[in-house]
Amino acid sequence: MKKSMVFFLMLLSFTVFAGLSVIPDATQVYIGSEVNIKITLSDDSGNPIAGNVNVDFNVGGFENPEIIFEGINVDGEANVKYLAPLVEGSETISFSYAEEIFKVTLYFVKPQEEELETATAKIKDFSGTVAFKKANSDIWEALTMDTILSEGDELLTMQNSYVEIQFPDGSISKILENSQVLFKELKFANGKVAISIELKKGDTYNVVEKFLVSGSKFEIKTGSVTAGVRGTRFAVVNREGEAKIMTYEGKVFAYFADGKILPVPAGYSIGPVFAPPAPVEVPEEKFIKTKPEVEKPPVEEPEKKPEEIPEKVTQPQAPAQPVAAIPPMSIGPVNKDGQNYFVYSIAPEFNIGPVSLGIGFTAYATEVGGELYFGQPSSTPSTNIINAFTLNSIGLNIGPMAFRYGNMAPMSLGMGFTMRDYYKPTARAFDLQLSLGEINFYVHVPYELTKIYPLEFVQSDSVYFGEVVLNFALPLIGETELGLGVVYDMEASNVYTLNSATPVELAAILSLRKPVFGDFRLGVEVSVETGEELTTFGGFAGLYGKLWVANVTAGVYYTMDGFVPYIFNRNYSTNKLNNTLQGMDNPGGAGYLVGFDFETSYAAGRFYLSGLLSSESSPTLEGEARAIVPQIGAFSGLFITAYYYDETPFGEFLSPDTICTVKITYPLLGENLTGGIIFEWTGTEWQKGVIIGADIWR
Repeated sequence: MKKSMVFFLMLLSFTVFAGLSVIPDATQVYIGSEVNIKITLSDDSGNPIAGNVNVDFNVGGFENPEIIFEGINVDGEANVKYLAPLVEGSETISFSYAEEIFKVTLYFVKPQEEELETATAKIKDFSGTVAFKKANSDIWEALTMDTILSEGDELLTMQNSYVEIQFPDGSISKILENSQVLFKELKFANGKVAISIELKKGDTYNVVEKFLVSGSKFEIKTGSVTAGVRGTRFAVVNREGEAKIMTYEGKVFAYFADGKILPVPAGYSIGPVFAPPAPVEVPEEKFIKTKPEVEKPPVEEPEKKPEEIPEKVTQPQAPAQPVAAIPPMSIGPVNKDGQNYFVYSIAPEFNIGPVSLGIGFTAYATEVGGELYFGQPSSTPSTNIINAFTLNSIGLNIGPMAFRYGNMAPMSLGMGFTMRDYYKPTARAFDLQLSLGEINFYVHVPYELTKIYPLEFVQSDSVYFGEVVLNFALPLIGETELGLGVVYDMEASNVYTLNSATPVELAAILSLRKPVFGDFRLGVEVSVETGEELTTFGGFAGLYGKLWVANVTAGVYYTMDGFVPYIFNRNYSTNKLNNTLQGMDNPGGAGYLVGFDFETSYAAGRFYLSGLLSSESSPTLEGEARAIVPQIGAFSGLFITAYYYDETPFGEFLSPDTICTVKITYPLLGENLTGGIIFEWTGTEWQKGVIIGADIWR
């Protein structure tokens, strides 16, 4: 009797009401699959008519997301695809036109699934500090290229780090910085895969192979929404618990916790709330861009002998990384503004949503074994232990605004003709970046907090600078970038210059840059330098861009008498301290700059050659490089770092005007704590010292 009643109700649901008819291809549907539904509209005489049919449902969805929010446009007849939810049950869908309502009940059943075997994933590439935790373990370990991931494992990436995971079917997930993921399901058999990843925080970018075998799944769950795909490129982010799915190719299905499904087509994104997809605001390049790959040196396998088990060949791999909980530490001498200190420091940094915070412990003495002071080295030392707790860094990144206080990083303005890689060691500063549409602002203020009690802010450097960059399109030229920068030394004085020449006090920089081909840009910079009552001009034109693994720069310049090219550079603060800054008695003329910088997993560096085009002048060579001897077996590897600057490089390699340092360090706890020796060229001989501390490449 019960079965007869169900059959009668189903038959009744297919009865054609006057004007509106809805007929599904089937009433029993597998969970997670789709079914076609035919809809027709007609007048009282049975003639086809056009109209908009509204739809109401509680679970599932439709392949076209516009249907859910705007209804179904029917011109006599229309076919729509309904998406079944991921759980067993039933759903009654209501279709309405004018005053007519037509209801269809669908039943969702679970198909008999093939039992897949547990599989593994391998590391395709990674950079920076990445840790992993095996299932049923509480210990985070350092990731290497040989790490194998299984179901239940977790990954954690630190700041400025990423890792690319390759799955058995060839699909790839890239886990970006400050992210944590859990591999909930990882199975593979006969071409069929079942991959389920939980994104606990951070960003992922995914390239999923088109499934050749039906029944495969690839999903990423974060918060209250799950992204399910069958061959596409998409990103999933989870920041402060708020999820977003962004589709760049194909189509992603957003499965919500309440059972509803919403397709997200290419070029659109969806948040944690069931609402119409919005255009993607984050370009795909943000997720794709990584450090350039390099070919790893081939490893010759030993010749196998009959009936002999081959020896395992150790592949070159990235240097050992620290466990995630190990913060940077340092113990050793520091020279700050000509004063020597012996500093003990531990400097962990934490990330809480868009906020990064570095609170450390710092103590110092003016001599080894001398009285211990607390806080940053200062002209007013403190013995109050409260000041040992130091604010090393604080950052805030919210939409168009990025603010950071912390150690100064090398900085260039414009084309780098006046200010190239300016940097002062040990100095902290405030940096603010603001993006307003096509206009970007940047300001650098060199002040640092040296003590908490009593609160003490001091000027950490005398050079202030900022830049405004405008992006726009010009007729016949296309995309163009216009920049205006200003550099000001508040303490410019002829005390710091050679021969007491007039110092450069203020520089204004106007630059114009335009993409020309590939990753290359053509740029022009015009600069004005002033000091006391002198004003002089210089101009630079060149080409820069990426060639294989190197960023190449080449160009020519012309200056008036008194203009100093590259005056604000890596050695500015050192030359100022030694009273050897180049003043505005510099002869003008035509010159050149050519060089490159690169960064790979095993080596990084920058080398630039510059000088006047006249045959009498000598070029200046500046370069620095870092090489990593990888961990092999019980050998933990080495970091070798060198810096070289010489205004007469093709004469005597090491001369009185040469600046050169070489560091050889051994990882005690990855890069965050190393020990080793440093060699410094004094102008006449090498001076050797011992160093313990962080050795992270800038």
